[in-house]
Amino acid sequence: MKNRYLMFFVMYFCAATLALSQFKIVPILGPITEHLGIAYEQVSWLMSVFTVAGIVLAIPAGGLIAKYGPKKVWAIVMVIMVCGNVIGAVGIDSYAVLLVSRILEGCAFAFVAIAGVVFVNIWFPNKNTGLFVGIFMTFISIGSIVALNCMIPLTAAYGLASAWWVTAIVSAAMTAVFLFVVGEAPMSDAGGGEASKPSLAPILKNKRVMMICFLALTLGFVLYFFLNNYPSLFMTVYDVDAAGATFYSSLNNLFSIPFCILGGFIVDRLGLKGTPILLAASAVCVIVACAFMTRLTPSLFVVHTLVIAAFPGLMYTACNYLVPRDVDNPMQISYGIALMTLFYSVGIFIGCPIVLYAIAGTGSWETGGYVLAAVMAIGLAFILAYMAISKKPEKTTQE
Repeated sequence: MKNRYLMFFVMYFCAATLALSQFKIVPILGPITEHLGIAYEQVSWLMSVFTVAGIVLAIPAGGLIAKYGPKKVWAIVMVIMVCGNVIGAVGIDSYAVLLVSRILEGCAFAFVAIAGVVFVNIWFPNKNTGLFVGIFMTFISIGSIVALNCMIPLTAAYGLASAWWVTAIVSAAMTAVFLFVVGEAPMSDAGGGEASKPSLAPILKNKRVMMICFLALTLGFVLYFFLNNYPSLFMTVYDVDAAGATFYSSLNNLFSIPFCILGGFIVDRLGLKGTPILLAASAVCVIVACAFMTRLTPSLFVVHTLVIAAFPGLMYTACNYLVPRDVDNPMQISYGIALMTLFYSVGIFIGCPIVLYAIAGTGSWETGGYVLAAVMAIGLAFILAYMAISKKPEKTTQE
């Protein structure tokens, strides 16, 4: 397809802008709390609504993308994100207005995570699909890194509203570039008649896809506990100061970028038969890292952040590689990715509260590590189930 590489990177930078929109408030939560005169628990909802949007909108997003195509849907949600940021900038003095603006931004993010994988499978259907899925998966880390490094000096110089104004301007510019550069090729239909029409029902009956979805739930549960609580772990368990804890935590985003890309490169070569083995080996490494998260020495701090970045990154890339190949036909890809995203978001949403309540109830972070290890062990069981199912040929599975 002509210009597919250019279209991919325009799409990628649009997605990174969406990630910037999501994470822009993370480094300035303290100043926002002081500015609005609210409790920290309230301001935390400005982040949580993104996950809620992912849960509520994942399946509708898959349906709309299947019906209207990823380009139309992507363009609309980019405009919604611009509007959300403008509303946030204008309403910076009102918590209620900020919350509404964050809901709008979260709606956009829920659609883009699904549409991006659909785009990749349209543009790179037979070769290097995994590689470009892996590259696409790094957009969250890129947006987070930019936000963590730019938002504090920006808001210190120009006020809190500048975080929203700058994001709105960048988003508007990227939307214009996207509309000008990115075309949309129709997804080929693997069959005819009613059976080939996009629908959620065949996905729910597809045992392979469902095993990947349940795996994604456990992965979101474990990964986002560390993303949200690494600073607390280092400060509480290992008496690392705030600056050091933040540094070690930031390594997770940095390490995840090359390993998502590497994961895509690897799964392209392993194919459908070898990729589940990569998933299983990665899950074992994550289980060990979780179980020993309170028994590290200072020399292992960086190693632990590397393991928690590398292997979940490999696994999530592999999941996004497998689902489009396990659906009944290409018309079902958006629903398959949407359902996996829903499960992943549910894991993110329930993970932190469950583990933190376990830690609080026992007074020990070690308990939290065991809970995380147990959840990832359940994920490993789903991988083994996927491998067992894959040995039995399914008539409806796209090879």
